[in-house]
Amino acid sequence: MPLLHPQPPKSGSDSNFRGSVSSTSMPRVDYKDLMSNLHDRVGVLVTLDEDQRNRLEAIDKKLDLLRESNADRMESIKAQQLDFKLRLDSFEHIQRLSRETLDEIKALSRPIRDVSQDGSTGGSYNPSVIDSNRLDSLATLLTSTRLGVRSAQLEVTNLSWKIRAQNKLVQELALLIRNSHNPTGSSHSLPTPDSCEYYELGHDGILKIKLTPTSDSFYVSCEKDWTVILSRTSDDVSFERGWQDYKEGFGNVAGDFFIGLIKLNALTSSALHELRIEMEDYTGVKANATYSLFAIGGESELFPLSLLGKFNASMTDTAGDALSYHAGAKFSTLDNDNDNCLDCNCAMRHKGAGWYINCATSNSFGQHFPERFAEAGETGIFWDTFRGRDYSVKKVRWMIRAIKASDVL
Repeated sequence: MPLLHPQPPKSGSDSNFRGSVSSTSMPRVDYKDLMSNLHDRVGVLVTLDEDQRNRLEAIDKKLDLLRESNADRMESIKAQQLDFKLRLDSFEHIQRLSRETLDEIKALSRPIRDVSQDGSTGGSYNPSVIDSNRLDSLATLLTSTRLGVRSAQLEVTNLSWKIRAQNKLVQELALLIRNSHNPTGSSHSLPTPDSCEYYELGHDGILKIKLTPTSDSFYVSCEKDWTVILSRTSDDVSFERGWQDYKEGFGNVAGDFFIGLIKLNALTSSALHELRIEMEDYTGVKANATYSLFAIGGESELFPLSLLGKFNASMTDTAGDALSYHAGAKFSTLDNDNDNCLDCNCAMRHKGAGWYINCATSNSFGQHFPERFAEAGETGIFWDTFRGRDYSVKKVRWMIRAIKASDVL
């Protein structure tokens, strides 16, 4: 049987074989470009890591400064508390001496009254029987007691301010510590304050607040922890405006302005507030009126003065109560008359706006005159119980402050 020899492949089939091999071969990788890209990525990561370290170092430094400041402030407050305790002990001692002296005088005066009643002295007595030295001593003790009470009140006020500031710093420190757990600072930041209680976080008395997590933030003017809602110092800003302006607010928060009825309703609805009104005449005499509670209703009710608490008549430099007359009244403007006056428009009469009731005993939103007396037939910014309605005061400012639950209870 003849041997069969394999035939060499044809040239065509050879080329096809090679072509099939080349088509399934691995693509060529440019390792140089790959390493270059990898190097760039590592460089970016190193830069981010360095930036993260710098952020953490800056936070650590600020935390250290806050801790030192916190420790110093706490020591200062402790020393003041000790001094205040000593003052109270001294005050209590003065009170005890006063009571003892009064008891002695009562004991001395009792025989004199007995003698006067039985007629042995003809129905009269000799005041010289009472030791004049003891009376002088009593007068001195009473004066010292009064001064001690005043000093104690001032100490309590100053100490309460410092404690509030200290609490705010502690809260800020806690927020910074919490924020330090997020080194990049991309998803968390310090929350926006919700009141002027955090006034030290502001600048030149201006603070941005946010009442609720879902509400819009806005700027307010703070006088320590009081929120200024109305400021009048000149005639630069006209208050003779319509409903829309008073609804939205107008003026410059850093100067003369009205915060607006919508914001005022939101503020007074967020918590219980007290009201303080300050005014000054053209001779520099200052006066104030303080009310324990203050709130206004919403637009559907025409922004009524729905809550006005007790007037504090015990305040020094009081201007008297000229606002309680307006309690419950709806707000009126030139183009929206809600004043219950059948034959007049109080806003037009007084060229301003306010909570008028046929018409007013105060007019803080009225015309501002450059002199203390309004022009003939006109009314200005007046407060009936302070200089009267014929006198237009130079400055007036309304402020509100949230009342803490502990203060209410």
